[in-house]
Amino acid sequence: MSNWLKRFFRQWFVKEAQEDWEEKPLGKVFDIGIGRTPPRKEQQWFSLNPDDLKWASIKDMGTSGLYIDNVSEYLTQAAVDKFSIPIIPENTVLLSFKMTIGRLAISTGKMLSNEAIAHFKQKEQSSLFPEFLYLFLATYEWEQLGSTSSIVEAINSQMIKEINMIVPDQQTLGAFKTLIKPYFAKIKSNQTQIQSLTKMRDTLLPKLMSGEVRVAI
Repeated sequence: MSNWLKRFFRQWFVKEAQEDWEEKPLGKVFDIGIGRTPPRKEQQWFSLNPDDLKWASIKDMGTSGLYIDNVSEYLTQAAVDKFSIPIIPENTVLLSFKMTIGRLAISTGKMLSNEAIAHFKQKEQSSLFPEFLYLFLATYEWEQLGSTSSIVEAINSQMIKEINMIVPDQQTLGAFKTLIKPYFAKIKSNQTQIQSLTKMRDTLLPKLMSGEVRVAI
């Protein structure tokens, strides 16, 4: 993500914060869920079939860009049912909070995650929105939770729920949403185009190399 988006967020909601804005724990303003991992020794729950449910890892988040679509593993529906693995809706913010702290992505469709990743579902009647939360978490100073070495071991879902967020008035949120949404939409569109071109390249290049496909000169 461009640093200017983070600076833009800080300008609005840190430097120019209003005294009458409320401060609430994340757990009060979002429904926070945690993913799960079936027993690794029971391989029948895991899959490489794209027809199964996408199962996001921290590594996947690290290579996805702002929006996560591609994953390296999938889980079967039977695994979801047996282990009650929470389903992450489209356009939901994901946050890694174990091993690698503070990695972020926004889901592009229904997916799952492992237990090192939290996801934030918007509550009904809430004026907050995924892009606002993403920028809040992207600018959050994680060292507030302790030293880097200690929080890797000690951070848990309860600590995430207790992080305080300033909640601006609806008028300010609405104005910010109007300004910021087009930039996120453009980033998402660019990512989709890059992924399509990459798939096309990966499909055509071997055929070109083997002579199966020829290019007229």
